[in-house]
Amino acid sequence: MPLGTSETDAIHLILEGLAHVDQGVTIFDHNLKLVAWNDKFLDIYGYPKHLAFAGADFSSFIRHNAENGEYGEGQVDHLVSVRVDRALTFAEHLFERRRPNGTVIEISGTPLPSGGFVTTYTDVTETRHLQKKLQDLVSTRTRELTISEHRLNFVADEVPAGIVHLDKDMTILYANKRFARSYLKTPEEILGLHINQVLSRKTLRESSHFFEQSRRGALVDFDMRIDLPGNRTKDIRTLLRPETPSSGEVIGFYFVSVDVTRHKATMSALMRSQKMDALGRMASGISHDFNNLLTIILGNLVPLSESLPGSPLVEEYLAPAISAARRGSALTQRLLKLARREHFDPQSTDINQAIAEISDLLKSTLPKTLKITHICNEGVSNAYVDRAQLEMALLNLAMNSQDATGGSGDITITATDYQLAPQEAEFLHLAAGEYVKLTFSDDGCGMPTHQVDQIFEPFYTSKAAGTGSGLGLSMVYGFVRQSNGSIRVDSTPEKGTTFSVLLPSVQLVVSNGGDEEPAKTDDPPEPINTSEAEMPMVLLVEDDRQVRHIVRRKLAGIGYPLVEAESAAEALRLLDHIHEIGILLSDIGMPGGMDGNALASHVKTRFPAIGIVLMSGQTNFSSAEDQSIPFLRKPFEIEDLEQALNTVRTKSADMGEKRK
Repeated sequence: MPLGTSETDAIHLILEGLAHVDQGVTIFDHNLKLVAWNDKFLDIYGYPKHLAFAGADFSSFIRHNAENGEYGEGQVDHLVSVRVDRALTFAEHLFERRRPNGTVIEISGTPLPSGGFVTTYTDVTETRHLQKKLQDLVSTRTRELTISEHRLNFVADEVPAGIVHLDKDMTILYANKRFARSYLKTPEEILGLHINQVLSRKTLRESSHFFEQSRRGALVDFDMRIDLPGNRTKDIRTLLRPETPSSGEVIGFYFVSVDVTRHKATMSALMRSQKMDALGRMASGISHDFNNLLTIILGNLVPLSESLPGSPLVEEYLAPAISAARRGSALTQRLLKLARREHFDPQSTDINQAIAEISDLLKSTLPKTLKITHICNEGVSNAYVDRAQLEMALLNLAMNSQDATGGSGDITITATDYQLAPQEAEFLHLAAGEYVKLTFSDDGCGMPTHQVDQIFEPFYTSKAAGTGSGLGLSMVYGFVRQSNGSIRVDSTPEKGTTFSVLLPSVQLVVSNGGDEEPAKTDDPPEPINTSEAEMPMVLLVEDDRQVRHIVRRKLAGIGYPLVEAESAAEALRLLDHIHEIGILLSDIGMPGGMDGNALASHVKTRFPAIGIVLMSGQTNFSSAEDQSIPFLRKPFEIEDLEQALNTVRTKSADMGEKRK
């Protein structure tokens, strides 16, 4: 105590000082008698001022609280005695009391060395309210972040892409489910692995320079084919992005890999389809003029060679020219077949029987060093295909295998039933259901990936110049597509090639509302011997003068009298005036408002007894609108012409009398 200061003055000074403290303060002595206090203490609890004086008993304050419900239910004396007994222990304490009016008081008691204790009372109601708001806010933000994280993880796991985060040392910091699943792992298993523990050596080697570009800060996009566990491969498009914080230094990488295998297959199929359609339009467009030229060439060379029997000129000059012209005609016919202009006649076909028959044929024609094995599985369903085109497809595959093996090796052909699942059917753009799977394998030289992507393109060939037309596998592809099937190629250099062909089964066609077999047309009448009846007059309609000259010579050679017209209009005028005409032989493609089909329809209506034969160098039988009318594809031999005319002579037998 300062000199000259009485005890009362000291207490007064202490109280004045405590009045400026923002907390309630009390000091009780070892007898729990009040020594000092401030008004803040009284305000916090709402104590009346007369309750506080020097020497006031601690229990008086406790009793006031108990009587005012500060401690809840219970007898006042008991509530007071419990708290007084606790205070007499003079133990350090710190706790909060929530008063009935909602305020929160923090009470901190500290024992004094000379006995008694000093206690502070702090109104923390606002602080606790703010803390509660902050806690609620933190809880809300945490919950939102958790939801957002779950949402982002869900999106990252469900998007059709592999997502990976790498550090600068190429250690995996994050991988989504799709990426991990591609490598037969879970995200937890792949976390922390070095990237070379996951990707194949080939993938690492081919992608390393892209990572180097990204390490220098570049944004890199690239496509590549990757190897996956289980001998699987995928075509992927990767978006590689460097992770660069504010310093600009690359500290890691993000990359997103999208599976574009189906997209590439679809685009490849579309491109092949477009090329086939383009080839079809080209073949259809040029075939008319080309076959007219061949008709003229053969129409002159063949009679010339026949007029020089035994002459060395025939063997030296004419025979090669005739052979070349006929090969040109055959090539045009193959182009038209490839372009789907050929008549397609699908029917129920025993695949095993077809394979067995073509295998026997191949064994007798291919080198003995090329072994052909047909694995015949019992109970294979019948396929709904054109038998002739199936055999041609197998023949083309065999020729391809012969070249791939160098004429020495093994060819294996098998057929099994195959259930095409909806997901795979959607990928192949086919109807789901029962198919017949035909597998054609060889152990030849195989092909690299870039050749596999091109082998079905028309005129593409890896053979030496002059040794292949590049149409064989294109015709196989055209047959499969026309049959509503699919074809896949698996090939590895030096290990061989396997063609897998899916063909619709008869059950699939029937279940989808198709007929098991198309209705058969009536067989054409038997040809008539030219000596049995008088030759009817033929009206020859052809706009090309030179072609007309060749056909006229063939008609005269057979013995038919004829008249000529170079247009449909001129032909109709001749029909009105010449009643002896018994057969109409007309080209289909002619200038003017009426082509051969229209002329045939007009003649069939006005002159039903006249026999009709159509010809064309542009298309095949399917382009004749009336399928009952005989059709000749230019260039044709004189025997073909005679047979076609004989089939319609029955209609013109009584022509002379009826027309007169």
